[in-house]
Amino acid sequence: MVLSLGVCLGADAQQSAQQSDASKPGSEPNNVVPRVPGMSTLFSGLNAGFSYSAVHVSSQGWYELATPAVSYTFSHHYSADVSVPLYMHLRVRNLDHDSSTSQPEVLDSFDAGDTLMSFHSTWRPAHLTDIATASLTAPSGDREEGLGTGHVSFDLDNHTERYVRRAGFLLDLGLGNSSSVANNLVSKDYDSVGLLAHFQVGTIFWFLGNNYVESVAYEQLPMGSQTVYTIGNPNGNGPSRTVSYGNGASEDNGFTVAAGIPLPGHLLLNGYYNHSLRRDTDTVSTGITYVLHNPPGWKRLSKIDRALREAAGLGSDQP
Repeated sequence: MVLSLGVCLGADAQQSAQQSDASKPGSEPNNVVPRVPGMSTLFSGLNAGFSYSAVHVSSQGWYELATPAVSYTFSHHYSADVSVPLYMHLRVRNLDHDSSTSQPEVLDSFDAGDTLMSFHSTWRPAHLTDIATASLTAPSGDREEGLGTGHVSFDLDNHTERYVRRAGFLLDLGLGNSSSVANNLVSKDYDSVGLLAHFQVGTIFWFLGNNYVESVAYEQLPMGSQTVYTIGNPNGNGPSRTVSYGNGASEDNGFTVAAGIPLPGHLLLNGYYNHSLRRDTDTVSTGITYVLHNPPGWKRLSKIDRALREAAGLGSDQP
């Protein structure tokens, strides 16, 4: 799991900077949403998207994930988005006391995870892109089934990008009180409650045709007492849901490789592979994303696409 939170320039300076940027390929701001003829200014910054993917977690197996999201761009610098993960054919905790001992998990055909709300501030000093994000999750997931901790969680994240031609260097620094929001591109088989810091460093390369490959290494470092909820058992036996406590219980680190291939009609084919070194689990995902208004140029993931990526790994102590 991400997440990120300037100065005001004079109108003349801002206009000249924008004119200068417009002459560079791929320099359009990534929060621009094309205006819809006939719509009022109020809705000119509105965007929406939908992502559908199949996910496999080594501790849990396969399931399907659908993620609707809505974003609004207030200005050149500020935007916000809301998204919620919808899980299909997911193995969850069996709440039937009569059969839970012999069958700790059952197949849930459809359920929702926790709702993610994020506010972004984007700035481009010199040759950098800096995105600060403040996020909150609402406990809309069923805690008893393992789809959330039942708590409101927060996260503050600062994401920095530096490009050299088509290669970008990425750095994330964040602080929050739940692992569900940290590095939440990746679906997890656990969730934690307690203060933690998270770090991420990596690279992204854009090929011709706006295809990209991204590789990052991450560290999640707990700060103080943690409560960790884990669902799934890689050996197929034992309890389906466990709760552990301790100062280092939620520590996690590993690496993630993601890729995206644009398709006609506002579609993006995407996927990722994640390996957690600390928890010794592997996660693979492949899916397709539809975004109503795509940003122009390469080196641009729209705000709504970022929201979809983040919500895809959110929701809980499940895969």
